[in-house]
Amino acid sequence: MTNPVAVSPLSDAAPGSVERLITDEHVAIRAHLTHLGELAKALPTLDEPTARQRTAAVLDFLSSGLLPHAAAEEVSLYPAIDRLVGTGATRTMTLDHQAIASMISQLGAASGDFRPGERVEVQRLLFVLEGLVMTHLWKEDTAFVPLLARLDPEAYAALHAEIAAHAGHDEHTH
Repeated sequence: MTNPVAVSPLSDAAPGSVERLITDEHVAIRAHLTHLGELAKALPTLDEPTARQRTAAVLDFLSSGLLPHAAAEEVSLYPAIDRLVGTGATRTMTLDHQAIASMISQLGAASGDFRPGERVEVQRLLFVLEGLVMTHLWKEDTAFVPLLARLDPEAYAALHAEIAAHAGHDEHTH
């Protein structure tokens, strides 16, 4: 199995193509996701104000960067894949999005208490979210993105317009 963390964009995808837009955005998301694991590892040694600030920055990215990306996929990418492969082909990916959203909510609730002994749940959620989202992106890049070349030109152009409208996100700091 390919290491989900090490997946790079399709090397043969043309700049500006739907495939490149998606994989480039996934590369940017992966860069942010590494902050989750870094924070989880550092959390036991951070003072409370620093732990709160860094967790708030991660939650900001997850809420204002990752969740809108997932919502955009559900209205653009997934319907296109379902039309190619069959209705319900992307259902497990939508379920991933639900699990991710639930964990982000749990992380927000757990991050209210940063006393040193109470950080274990925040650490667990950070590690699980990092792994789940990395694997989710890997599945999209390896199972779905290559299928997009099978779209008819009109459907491809429509998907391109939808993806381009949602591509990118604000810079976040961690």
